[in-house]
Amino acid sequence: MLVRTTHSGFGNPIDLVEDIVRGRDWTYSRDDSCTIAAELQGSWGETSVCAAWHARPAIVQIAAACRLPVPSDGRSALLEMLAYANDTLSIGHFRFDRDAGALCFRHAVPLRGTAASRELFEDVMLAATSGLDQFYPAFQHALWGGKPPAKAVAAAMIHPVGEA
Repeated sequence: MLVRTTHSGFGNPIDLVEDIVRGRDWTYSRDDSCTIAAELQGSWGETSVCAAWHARPAIVQIAAACRLPVPSDGRSALLEMLAYANDTLSIGHFRFDRDAGALCFRHAVPLRGTAASRELFEDVMLAATSGLDQFYPAFQHALWGGKPPAKAVAAAMIHPVGEA
């Protein structure tokens, strides 16, 4: 399958992702031509970002995750938080990985009939990492602080302007 790119020298879309990761000085590993995993310091702790190229269908799956402890009685609040947070997103979605104990943001970038570009992957990676940074405190407030999930998400949507 031929993948067109807007940057010469990149036939594999994961090469573009690797170029972005390297430019940001993130620690990363690339075990094969189809996947890359990176680590960075997010606003609330260690964040992992990974990308995987699937030739059929022609998509690049980009995901970011950070550890999120959930109290034993917090499953209901967690599910509500996921629903409310996902309602606010333009792209991607949140999910909780029970095995890893991590809040994840995922988005699939379809490439059939279109060119892969650095800008496209930068935008998705920014949405993933900034989404975790923005909503992590809301999940904490709902899970550990007893704040109703709808109010926790509403508070996460406030974007302060200026300095105090």
